[in-house]
Amino acid sequence: MKSRNELRQTSNLFQNQYLKQNLIQLMTILHYPAIELRELLINKYEENPFLEIENYDLDELPEDLSLDDGEDGDKSIYLENYLNEEKTFKNYLEDQLILFDLNDEEEEIARYLIGNIDENGFLKLKLDDIEKDLKVKKEIIEKIILLLKDELHPPGVLSYDEKESILIQLIRNNLIKKDELNEWKKIVEDYLLGKKVEEKYFNKLNKVYIYPTKIFERSLILYIAPELYLEKEGDTLKVIYNSNIIPKIKFNEDLYNDIKSRIFELSKEERDYFKNRVKDAKDLIFLLSEREEKILKVANYLINKQKNFFLNSGYLETLTLKDISNELNLSISTLSRILNEKYIETPKGIFPLKFFLGKEKLKKGVFGTKIKMMIKELIENENKEKPLSDLEISKILEKKGVYIKRRTVAKYREEIGIPPKNKRVKKWF
Repeated sequence: MKSRNELRQTSNLFQNQYLKQNLIQLMTILHYPAIELRELLINKYEENPFLEIENYDLDELPEDLSLDDGEDGDKSIYLENYLNEEKTFKNYLEDQLILFDLNDEEEEIARYLIGNIDENGFLKLKLDDIEKDLKVKKEIIEKIILLLKDELHPPGVLSYDEKESILIQLIRNNLIKKDELNEWKKIVEDYLLGKKVEEKYFNKLNKVYIYPTKIFERSLILYIAPELYLEKEGDTLKVIYNSNIIPKIKFNEDLYNDIKSRIFELSKEERDYFKNRVKDAKDLIFLLSEREEKILKVANYLINKQKNFFLNSGYLETLTLKDISNELNLSISTLSRILNEKYIETPKGIFPLKFFLGKEKLKKGVFGTKIKMMIKELIENENKEKPLSDLEISKILEKKGVYIKRRTVAKYREEIGIPPKNKRVKKWF
């Protein structure tokens, strides 16, 4: 029989492993953008009978969704909760660099590396060639490569080949541990050669992609769902979680109580299934609550730090991840995941949270009168036979670092007395 000390040590070990596993799962869930998380939760709901979804439409976002400006009749669609944005794979990777506290030299290296990936997301350049091109020490280049491989989404990008890509994905998706790498190298080699691998290995390999770019199915069009919105009342700013975007998941107590009441009628396999599914459901609900709490915590901090931007159309303060990390008692890694592809709808438009670090193109609020002048200039110089729509103007302004919604463009256009697109077409008859 085990002593009390042995039992206590075993219990502590189990608790530590459980907490570590939950932390890893939380880091993964924090990284998910709203629409990807929505898809994950729908899949979990379908797999686990102990999960319920409250008052939510499970219909998928239509593939042919088009966000037009509403000026050309009934064909256009505008969804309040969604915004579409054209973005290449390399743009997507470069946008994430703001989440790293890189100096100018390190950022130049990172952009060079991203710019030289091939169509599969692999880096085929040799270290010696990179060193010659950039005239930077190998040690610094290797450090940046490792950082990007560990943190960039999708996992596997900047790998040197298919084998490394798969191994990185297996580790970053928590399918294997680092100390299992040597065992898995041979398994992955066999898999890539088309050899048969054991089912337990194949099941994990089936959850990753050979090429990182395949993960990024939204490489041409991103559907952005603002997970937060900002309410402004006088001088008070309040961040609210947008519960319309992500399904509200709850535990199915009725089913749990029903099965628990007849637990002794079940076989060992059925009891194990019951126990594991209950644990998975409760863990997921806890992790979602933690995710929402942490995102709100960071968003409120950023908005309050940038009050001048919203209340007085002033400058954005430059914030560093290190400063935020210290003030909110969150690790930089956690912060990076929270800021990844999280969006907030504000009275000034839809912004990525990372915008409020003050490192984006827009260093001050150039809204109001100045934006009206920009809109007026764009319309004066447009092709009179094919005038710009409000959505097209919005996208052009975004490229200049000004983020405003189509409806805001329409509002400003009307205020300066310019008619909509369909009334500006020059007719030749």
